[in-house]
Amino acid sequence: MNPDTSSSHIGLTLKIDTKQLDAFCNKIISRSRNIANVHEALNVLEAFVSTFSSDSQGSDNYQAIQDCLKAHSAKTRDKLMHEKMLQLQQGLEQHNITLLADIYSSLSRNGFYQILNNAAELIERNNIPEIAHWIISWSEDAKQKAEQASGYPDALDFKKADIKIEEFQAMSDISYFFNNTYQ
Repeated sequence: MNPDTSSSHIGLTLKIDTKQLDAFCNKIISRSRNIANVHEALNVLEAFVSTFSSDSQGSDNYQAIQDCLKAHSAKTRDKLMHEKMLQLQQGLEQHNITLLADIYSSLSRNGFYQILNNAAELIERNNIPEIAHWIISWSEDAKQKAEQASGYPDALDFKKADIKIEEFQAMSDISYFFNNTYQ
């Protein structure tokens, strides 16, 4: 028989020790194959603690737990950004528009520009002009196709032009970067 919990409040007291939390975070970070999932989990854990803590008014204990979680979250963010930067470099070198659009969609614009700058620095200098030309040409061609497909001046119809908007947005921002950095 299940007790009726609708009229009563059932609670759970949870004690978190910073050393145990630190060990737990290190363990999940080292065992995970997907740093993005760990980063998201740490953000959820941080939100959970802040939502359900009775000490969330800024006590030293609460702050120590939050600092621990924030430190691990920063580590996973750095790893995630490094991983994305290497994928971006690969996407640029292999002319992989789908990969470039996926990376672009998964980050803030600021975060994307940070890793784009770093990824471009990893590419051999003699390959930059060819990559820049490819990206700029693709963006200009896609825009022209979308304008022609719309039938109206200064209007773009990506659907009729059979161009994915996510790909156009990513390639346009990358084109802007290469136009302003390497041209």
